[in-house]
Amino acid sequence: MEPELERIRSCARHSVGRGFLFALLAIATGVAGMIGWPVSALRMGALLSMLMTTILVMRASRAHRKPYRRTETWVLLGRRHGIAEERAQAVIAGILADAYWRFADLSAALALGMWTGVLALALLSR
Repeated sequence: MEPELERIRSCARHSVGRGFLFALLAIATGVAGMIGWPVSALRMGALLSMLMTTILVMRASRAHRKPYRRTETWVLLGRRHGIAEERAQAVIAGILADAYWRFADLSAALALGMWTGVLALALLSR
C-alpha cells in the first residue's frame, strides 16, 4: 500500500507544482517587465504571490469536495490506483490538499521575501 501512496503523492506534487511554477513564471515576467521601478516591481510580485497563496489555500480547503476522478492527479496516475475504492476519494483528496498546502507555504514565503525587499528598498531610497 505504501508504494501506491507514494505514487499518488508524487503525482499530486507534480500536478500542483506544475501550476505553481507556471504562475511563478507569470509573476517573474511581470516583475522583470517593471524592473525600471524596483519598489513597484517587488510590490506587484508580492501582491501576486499573495493572490497565488490565497488561491492555493482555497483549493486546499476545497480538495475534499472535488471528485478525485476529475483531477489532473487522476490522469497522471494513469486512471488507476491501488487502494480500496471506498477509501480512494478521502485518500487522494487528502494527499492533493497536502500538496496545495505545501505550495501555498512556498508562495507565502515568496510573498514575505518580496515584502521584505519592498520595505528595504523603500527605506534605502529615502
